[in-house]
Amino acid sequence: MRILFISQLFDPEYSIKGLGFLQEMQKQGFEVDVITTFPNYPTGKVFPGYKAKPWQIEMHDGVRVVRVFSYISHSRSKLSRALNYVSFMVSAFLAAAIIRKPDVIYAYHPQLTTGLIASVFKKVSSTPFVTDVQDLWPDALTATGTQSKGLVYSVINKVCNFVYKNSARIVVLSDGYKNALIDRGVPADKIVVVYNWHADESVTIDGREERLLPQGFDHTFVYAGNLGAAQSLKNVISAFSNSAEKSVCLVVIGSGVEEGELISHARTIGAKNIFFLGYVSSQKIKKYLSQADVLVVHLRDEPLFKITIPSKIQAYLSSQKPILMAVGGEANQIICDADAGVSAEPDNILSIESAIIELLSRRNEWEEMGRNGRRFYEAEMSRGRGVSKIVSVLKDLQN
Repeated sequence: MRILFISQLFDPEYSIKGLGFLQEMQKQGFEVDVITTFPNYPTGKVFPGYKAKPWQIEMHDGVRVVRVFSYISHSRSKLSRALNYVSFMVSAFLAAAIIRKPDVIYAYHPQLTTGLIASVFKKVSSTPFVTDVQDLWPDALTATGTQSKGLVYSVINKVCNFVYKNSARIVVLSDGYKNALIDRGVPADKIVVVYNWHADESVTIDGREERLLPQGFDHTFVYAGNLGAAQSLKNVISAFSNSAEKSVCLVVIGSGVEEGELISHARTIGAKNIFFLGYVSSQKIKKYLSQADVLVVHLRDEPLFKITIPSKIQAYLSSQKPILMAVGGEANQIICDADAGVSAEPDNILSIESAIIELLSRRNEWEEMGRNGRRFYEAEMSRGRGVSKIVSVLKDLQN
């Protein structure tokens, strides 16, 4: 079976369903082509070793990767974001029309634009496709403050429904997403829940690495990921700054559109225990996580995020570290079920402070929490388990 995988995000950018996933699919007997663009996320600059051009082909152990032009921008400008998505959509569609015809298209990221490419391609060539829903659009746009309800919201909603209607199967990352799509009228038998996994789950870390995190504190909490509106880290920073336990610091690793505002906020409130390390590549991030005492997850207090499972949860569970989870809903419940840390209410400074204090009072349990998290990950969220489900979905389409 020949698969065409379309994603605007792909290795060497951090991507859960990236090259490792496709190489696993290849081992299962699938032939794989990829259409993507030149790596630039999250910095908005093309990665070293690459140069934006109309077309480039790479081979990675039998997986053919076709990189196409897109307008590269990660600014706050809605026009720039739109040009980024639309330019890739046009380039990717033209590439799909030129390369060898697939049996199935797997539309990954972002699912609205890649799903629209696959929908149009289906109309032209009758090729079935699977769309992988990592964000519920247009709800995600309103939840992050990117787009208010109105004409644009309505248009995006109709395009999403068009993609869902035309897709042969829809892969979602949580039960909450599945229920939300059912409420939108999508048939339940069309939707398959597949937890995301940690892209680097097999990578081991040498414990003798030099110290990468700030010193001078008894306990180091680490947040690693995008610094955007959805992550809403201002209240997290305030909670750590307010903590009476001055032997605790928060290290923020990553970049994004709100990075400058967060640094300014930390300075304004006089936080002495908050450190910003900037962007760290996906190849190095595990070394930083291995030196943390507790890992932090936070999303803005929005109904949509209470039914999502942030991808960093899998990375954190896999790393065998205790977790401070402040997302709410399904994500908080996972940490509770796994007994892998302590939960707090998102955007609630007092609740986050209480979680910090509880974790410190249970520091003798941190090692056990980490082991519990790893066990839960291996049983429910590993790449092997996820690939097996997706293989079943694709083979079902072939029958």
